[in-house]
Amino acid sequence: MAMLDQIQTIVIVMMENRSFDHVLGHLSMKRFNNRQDVAGLIDPEQNPAYTNFLDGQGYQPFELKDGPLLHDLPHSRPMVSTQLGQAGAAFTMSGFVEAYFDATGSKVADPPSMGFLSPGDVSMSNFLAMNYAVCDNWFAPLPTDTQPNRSIAYSGYSLIDDTKARPIPTVAESFIFEWLNAHNVSWRVYHCGISFFALFDRFYEVLGPNFRSFRQFPGDFASESPSEMPQVIFIEPEYTDSPVHFGWIPNDNHPPTSIGPGEHFLRNIYDLLSKDSEKWNRTVLIVTHDEHGGFFDHVLPLPISATLAPGALFSEEFTSTGPRVPALVVSPWIASGTVFKGAMDHTSILQLLSEKFAGTPDYNEEVKRRREAGIQSVSQVLAQALAQPRTDVPQPPADAITSSVELKPATDTRVQTDSQQAFTAAAQKLVDYDRPRALEKYPELAHLPGTPIDAPGK
Repeated sequence: MAMLDQIQTIVIVMMENRSFDHVLGHLSMKRFNNRQDVAGLIDPEQNPAYTNFLDGQGYQPFELKDGPLLHDLPHSRPMVSTQLGQAGAAFTMSGFVEAYFDATGSKVADPPSMGFLSPGDVSMSNFLAMNYAVCDNWFAPLPTDTQPNRSIAYSGYSLIDDTKARPIPTVAESFIFEWLNAHNVSWRVYHCGISFFALFDRFYEVLGPNFRSFRQFPGDFASESPSEMPQVIFIEPEYTDSPVHFGWIPNDNHPPTSIGPGEHFLRNIYDLLSKDSEKWNRTVLIVTHDEHGGFFDHVLPLPISATLAPGALFSEEFTSTGPRVPALVVSPWIASGTVFKGAMDHTSILQLLSEKFAGTPDYNEEVKRRREAGIQSVSQVLAQALAQPRTDVPQPPADAITSSVELKPATDTRVQTDSQQAFTAAAQKLVDYDRPRALEKYPELAHLPGTPIDAPGK
């Protein structure tokens, strides 16, 4: 694809646990953006198609003001099955309220799972959607929670169907770093706190030179020439489920954390990338979310199964994708107000990488199978590109973020979730693997319970 020749750096940002309707459903609403070209919410408070029933009472989507939630929302495989409301071969998307009440035991007039955010609370996401491309049919690959969906995102396969406190297994030679190295592609990870990649037991990489603090990104970006820039950059937020937060506030959008800090994070990334016009003209930024996190979405999942790969730790095959997630493609080559309506999931990024660096969309056999089932590449968004890069660099409004007054998440400290346990176990193993390097690269690890504060320079 000729357009891919113009792109030198692909920047990938994967946030946590929000659905498309929750974050960007407002785009199509008359009282907000009135974008009839976007498959968002239509008259959500009265539309009977969105009604979720429980004990004879109907619940509609409602405008939810951003802020820390009382707790996480249910989004395990059984809970997602309830949310999708499968009836035979069809889905009704009618079980979000039931799953929320089953998980919390709390009946409230407006269950958070049915809430959607207004432009004022997600104004950076709204800004990017209005000024660049929104993908309104991008789905979580699997109808389950974080670890399986991130496994798909980083390898095309998932050997697990749930999130647990164990190393995340991968299929040999499919993991993203192995693939990039095998194809001589330069890459780098910028992380706010403890990297999610530590959960894959890839400690030699997580402690290596390709992993750098997000605080180093501005200096690296300013000092490196366009030819010195990595070809692929992953930028990671500060994860809510991390056991320690030192110098960062959680900004990954994972409930109970509010979304305001994540909007700040996206604005910082956009401001940095668009500062240098020469580099910006050679860059594409992809922002998506790993899965829906239990929030309502009205669009039916895609009937695309997932291969039960050899070595899988589960036996019941997935027969559909998960719900939609917010997804944005940002580049000066993209016209304002672009909407891409093709079917996509996280393997759309793997297709793009393979097209760019291997000359084929088929990153591996599973990515090929999903492509043949209908999943399209991010390159198809770029196929709608302008003939020349835009000379304007839209600037977010001065009051871009209004929803982050309370930046500290409301955390239930009584019982750690499986995801929190997984982060804690990975953090401790990172220290055990190479204490000096771990404490130097991730100073917050010195604050883990039972870890001596012996970081270099302390």
